[in-house]
Amino acid sequence: MYRLNALFTVASTALAVICAAAALTDWTFTPDPSVDLKVKSYDGLQREAGEHRAWMTMQLKTDLGSLFHWNTKQAFVYITAEFETPRNKVNQAVVWSRIVQHQKDAKINETLRFGYPYQLTDPGLSLHNTTFNLTFDWETVPLVGAMRRDKRVFSGMKFPGEYFRTRSIPKGW
Repeated sequence: MYRLNALFTVASTALAVICAAAALTDWTFTPDPSVDLKVKSYDGLQREAGEHRAWMTMQLKTDLGSLFHWNTKQAFVYITAEFETPRNKVNQAVVWSRIVQHQKDAKINETLRFGYPYQLTDPGLSLHNTTFNLTFDWETVPLVGAMRRDKRVFSGMKFPGEYFRTRSIPKGW
């Protein structure tokens, strides 16, 4: 029984040391993904149900390959829109998200439309001519160790000054 206990203690200690060494390698790893995010078009700004609702189309080109190494399980990426209104200093809404599980899926070149399932709304009716930022965030989930996160901010976008809605918006979107 004592030998089994000693064997278990040595194995547990060795495993703990290996896990600690694996976690420490993440601190020396500095990923630098390329991200390009642009607003392609504003597809609508409407007053609906007592709030402003905005639709837009964005172009996202990114290569997240540098996020992956031997200790990366997956990456969670998302885009948030952030703006300030008279009612609230900070307004944030997630407008797109994805889980990237493999390095082969790390290149994204897509046209993104937001409205459903993600919505950008303001109950204060203050989106006219409001300047906003789009932020591309990523969080890496390691096999062993702490999660890491970082972001790229794209600033200076501005909502239109008038209500409008293009025909390209599907009903119920």
